[in-house]
Amino acid sequence: MRSLILLLALCAFHAVATAQSLPTAVMVPEAAEAPGRDLEVELVVLNDRADAQPLGLPAELRATLSTADTRSSVLLRAQSAVDRTVPAGGFVRVPYRLIVPDEVRSEAILSFTVDGQTELRAVIRLAAALPPTDESGQPALTPPPLAPADLAATQRTFAGRFAPHESIYFIYGPDTPGAKFQFSFKYRLLSAGRLLRNPGSRLQFAYTQRSLWDIDAASSPFYDTSYMPAVFYEHTPTAPGSGGGIAWLGLQSGYQHESNGRDGPDSRSLNTLFVRSGFTAGRLDGWHATALLRAYGYVGGLSDNPDLTDYRGYGDWQVGIAHGDGARLTYTGRAGRDFDRFTTQLDLSVPVQFRLLDFATFFLVQYFNGYGESLRSYETRSETVRAGFSFVR
Repeated sequence: MRSLILLLALCAFHAVATAQSLPTAVMVPEAAEAPGRDLEVELVVLNDRADAQPLGLPAELRATLSTADTRSSVLLRAQSAVDRTVPAGGFVRVPYRLIVPDEVRSEAILSFTVDGQTELRAVIRLAAALPPTDESGQPALTPPPLAPADLAATQRTFAGRFAPHESIYFIYGPDTPGAKFQFSFKYRLLSAGRLLRNPGSRLQFAYTQRSLWDIDAASSPFYDTSYMPAVFYEHTPTAPGSGGGIAWLGLQSGYQHESNGRDGPDSRSLNTLFVRSGFTAGRLDGWHATALLRAYGYVGGLSDNPDLTDYRGYGDWQVGIAHGDGARLTYTGRAGRDFDRFTTQLDLSVPVQFRLLDFATFFLVQYFNGYGESLRSYETRSETVRAGFSFVR
C-alpha cells in the first residue's frame, strides 16, 4: 500500500470577469488512498457579486495527471448536486472524486478546466508506505489490486451516482411504538446525454425504508416497516432562480411499490404511479417558502388493504418555510378519498454541529396526527410527538 501525502492543494483563484464563470480554486486533502484508489478533491467557487449566481460546475470533468514520465487522463465526478446557486458574497464547496491510476507513483500535477478557459492545477505526491501487518507484526496477506479495467468499471457504476432522496432521521417519543426512523437514497440509472436529451433530466432508482420500533417493549420488536422501491424520471432546472420571486423546483414521475414484508392478516402492499412537482418563493440564501404536490393512482389492485384509499386518498402536499440552510418548518398533509380523514405531520428542524461529525446534522421535532403512520395500521388514527436527529431533510 502507498499513502497519499498533501504537497500543495491550492491554485491561485482565476477571477474570470464573465457572466458565465466565478472565481474557482481546487483543494486536495491532506491524506488519500494509494494508486488505484479514490482521491477526493474540492472545488471552491466564490461569488463576489451583489446577487446569487449559478454554480456553473458540471457533474463530470475531464482532467490530466502528469508526472515526469507519464500522462494519464482521469474523470472527476461530482459527489453533491451541481444544479444550485452560490449566494451573494459567499462560496460553495463541491467535492469531486477520481481514481488515481496505478502508473502514477510519484509527484503528479492534476490539471483541468471548468469553463473551457479557466485552468486549475494542484500538485500531489505519492510516497511509499510500510506494508500492512497482522496482529503478530508479520506482513498481512492482501488481495491483489483490481485491474485498471475493473477500476474503471467500478467508478463508472458507482461514483457520483448515489444521492439522498427523502429525509433521513431517527426520532423517539413517549408513545408506543417509541422509535421511528427512515433512510432513503436514489441511484442515477441514466442522465442527460444518453437516452435523455433534456439537460437536467435523469432516470432514477430510489429506495426508502421507514420503521416504527417498539424499542421500550420486551425484546424491542419492530412494530412495522415499510419498504418503498421506486423508478422514476426526474427533471430539475439547470439554474434554479435564487434572486427572489417564484421558481420551479422540477418534476418527478414514475412508479413506486410499498409493502410491509409481512404475510397473513398483517400483510399490506400497494403500487402507485405518481407525479410530483413544486415551487419555491423567495431567496434561497434568505427567507423562502416551498410548496410540493404529489398526485398518485393505484395500479395492480389493493387486495391486502382494499379500503386504503379511504384513508390515504390520491395525493399529498407539503409546504415549508426556512431561512437559508437554517431552521425549517415543514407541514405535510393528505386526506382520504372523500376529502375527509385528514392527516397532518409537522417537522421542525434546526442545524446542530458535532465536532466528531463532518456532515450536516439537524435536531428534529416531529408531530403526527392522522392515519397511516404505519402501513400495518393504516386505518387507525394516532397522535404523537417524537424528537431526535435528522441527517437529510
